[in-house]
Amino acid sequence: MIAVAAVNLDLNTMGIFWGWFSAGQIVPILLGLLTFVVLCALVWLFSQVWWKAIGYRLTDEEISMKHGVLSTRLRTARYDRIQAVDVVESVIARVFRLAAVRVETAGGNDSVIEIAYLPRDKAQQLRVEVLNRAQGIGKSDAQPEDSTGDAPVNPYAVAHVGAAEQDAGRGVGQVVGQGVGEGTEIIPEIPIMRSVASSSLQGASVVGAVVMIGLLLTPLTWAMALPALIGILPTLWNLIDRSWRFTASLHEDTLNLSYGLADRRGQSIPLSRIHGASIQQPILWRMFGWWMVKVSVAGYGIAAGSSSGTTQVLPVGSREQAVRMLALVSPLDQAAIEDLARPEGASAPTFSSPRSARWVSPIDYRQQAVTLLDDAVVVHQGRFARRVKIIPPAHIQELTLSHGPLQQLLGLCTVRFDLVPGPVRMAGEDLALAEGKALLDALRQRHLPDYSPPTKPN
Repeated sequence: MIAVAAVNLDLNTMGIFWGWFSAGQIVPILLGLLTFVVLCALVWLFSQVWWKAIGYRLTDEEISMKHGVLSTRLRTARYDRIQAVDVVESVIARVFRLAAVRVETAGGNDSVIEIAYLPRDKAQQLRVEVLNRAQGIGKSDAQPEDSTGDAPVNPYAVAHVGAAEQDAGRGVGQVVGQGVGEGTEIIPEIPIMRSVASSSLQGASVVGAVVMIGLLLTPLTWAMALPALIGILPTLWNLIDRSWRFTASLHEDTLNLSYGLADRRGQSIPLSRIHGASIQQPILWRMFGWWMVKVSVAGYGIAAGSSSGTTQVLPVGSREQAVRMLALVSPLDQAAIEDLARPEGASAPTFSSPRSARWVSPIDYRQQAVTLLDDAVVVHQGRFARRVKIIPPAHIQELTLSHGPLQQLLGLCTVRFDLVPGPVRMAGEDLALAEGKALLDALRQRHLPDYSPPTKPN
């Protein structure tokens, strides 16, 4: 409204206002201003009632959140179903030193409990408390307290998290700095220039630059170039935002991440929830020796949009950093990775694409390979943009053998591994039909975790 007034306020407009005052029409103007003030007061009053109806509570078994005035909604999450606990500071919240706590659970698309907004320190304490309780540390009844200090206490008011302060020295992620948990530092803060340069050298950025240059060199107007620019900018922003001042540390069995430019985020991922890992090197990164590491987390990558946490546990780093991170989030140690899952290519593959596969995959067929190990399945792909993916056999949910028309003519097939939703997608590409069936049979013999169906209550 201020911007509209500033743009339209000129001598002509001021003359109109002066004419109203001269004609004695000041009373309607004052009545209009009074009406505006009354409406603002009513909005403030109702917002106070709505705000006081929001609260959360921690018990021995679950965290719950309740909100609503005319219609109320209560959401709960058991600690043993929690996938991750993040502290998110949006750009507006950071101005007021506030933050939101996002509790991700294994419950489908709408499985996030977001407690917004708390003072930043209290949000960090709540994150520690929930992580402690999820691991069975410091389970004691939280005593609810009022969030304002002068209203009646209700059982879903903002909970007291003093237990987190007492257990901070031994719980998961003692609060320091921007929310990164205390523990072993895995990735120090990524330099800002590396984040910007690596984002600029990824596929989306290169395509965007080529499109913009093409539009500028052709006799097209900015009216045609602007929509293309608007479509590319969000992708570029996300690439930079997810690696800006990125750090990673490990405390016990929880990986703590911190990153973000406008929206700062502290993210915690239990290692037990990670189902698949991959190490990748875009073609333009090869000149700098940079790599990235991504993971698929059970129940975590389902939620769509930027509100969900990152699946990049290393946005950009050296080969040494990438291998160290891959050894942390995969079933293989660094020695096994260097021996059997080298990022540069398979050294001792169990299955690989035959020479006839060059007709279906002329560039990558020499790099397509599957290595079967006792505790891992390793897939190599990519001649120019290298990709290595690792998953424990027990985390493969389904297997599919397929061969298209051209593959049938060449006696080839593809064995796809169906995993939890996430960036890690695996398949034995363009294998000989006999080897594809052998791979399928070998993975059918994999050891699966024991599952006992829940017993029905009497």
